Amino acid sequence: MNGPARLWRGLLGSTLATSLALVVVILLAASAAFDVFEFQSAPDRNFFDALWLAMVTLSTVGYGDVVPTTVAGRLVAMAIMAAGVGVMATLTGNLASVLIERKNRKRQGLMPVRTSGHCLVLGYNAQAPQLLRALAAAAPHGRKPAVVLVAPLDPEVFAGLSADLSLDDALEFCRGNPAQEPTLVRASPGTARAAYILSQDGLAPEDADQQTLLAALTFRGLAPKVPLYAEALLETNRKHLSRAGVDVTVVRGELAGRALGTLGEHPALWHFVEGLLGVAGHRGMAVRAFAGEERGARWSQLVAKSLAGGGELPVAVFRLRRDIAIKDLLDADSALDSFILELFAAYGQEGRIGSQGPRVVANPGDAVDLAGYDGMIVLRLGALPEAAPGGPGGGL
Repeated sequence: MNGPARLWRGLLGSTLATSLALVVVILLAASAAFDVFEFQSAPDRNFFDALWLAMVTLSTVGYGDVVPTTVAGRLVAMAIMAAGVGVMATLTGNLASVLIERKNRKRQGLMPVRTSGHCLVLGYNAQAPQLLRALAAAAPHGRKPAVVLVAPLDPEVFAGLSADLSLDDALEFCRGNPAQEPTLVRASPGTARAAYILSQDGLAPEDADQQTLLAALTFRGLAPKVPLYAEALLETNRKHLSRAGVDVTVVRGELAGRALGTLGEHPALWHFVEGLLGVAGHRGMAVRAFAGEERGARWSQLVAKSLAGGGELPVAVFRLRRDIAIKDLLDADSALDSFILELFAAYGQEGRIGSQGPRVVANPGDAVDLAGYDGMIVLRLGALPEAAPGGPGGGL
């Protein structure tokens, strides 16, 4: 941020603070004067009455419930009224300037966004509007803002984008490079629900992936536990992003290529996948965590129970990303392993040796122990509507 802008904000804040301090000094001095000249001989009055009289006089409200009666008290009141016209006008003007400045800084994407449970979109490209709309639609009801965009966009461009998407206060904006910590920290990354890094348009693939990698490293330093998803342009960079803490990396064009490949087998396969993806709130699939009794059940039992309920069909199980510590691999009943654990505890070490990435197993069968998984992916009943014959993305 340039020097003149910092200087202007400093002067503005200093002027407002000076005006407030002057008002406080005038009120205290006037209250003391009223207490001495007016209320010393009035046992039913106290210092608060003097402060009340000073306040209504300074603000020129003049309720009339308490009035000065002595000459000295009236002279004090006249001085306060004369000073109040200028002081209160200055205070009001400075306060209005601060509010206007704050509004302008928010419009320019320079104000911190204090929120939680939101989704972060880091970077901007041609796919960003669709992602922003989908994330806002999938956000918990009443979440404001639902999405925070961190990107080096001009404020006018963001204003047009927000108007086109009709997201109103569901979308906030932090202007700047998401790979720079001072910019990213304004978006409250530590309290986010998830974050998505988009590849920057207009760069060579290797350069774009390097920017994505820098953004991932910066984000992981601020929010080590928040799920992070990224877009890459080169398949060879997937492993680098994984090492930088990205949970899932999608290579641009990869899904489209696979979808086109399914058409070579049968067009119905693509229509099925299209129905599964759908749009937020109208997807053919859903995710839910295991209930207590489901975690120890067999896959065939889960399928039979769901079919009997008539509401959904399990098709896969999933395991979330989790950290692995040395104690997870050692046997507490073994004397040697117990000794190793005691050594880690004595030196204050957690013994973290890595992380176990997310995993999805489709139709696992009864041979898979579901105790090591967190939930399942299900197909909703009748969730793939039948489209008009010949229409795009027709139903099954």
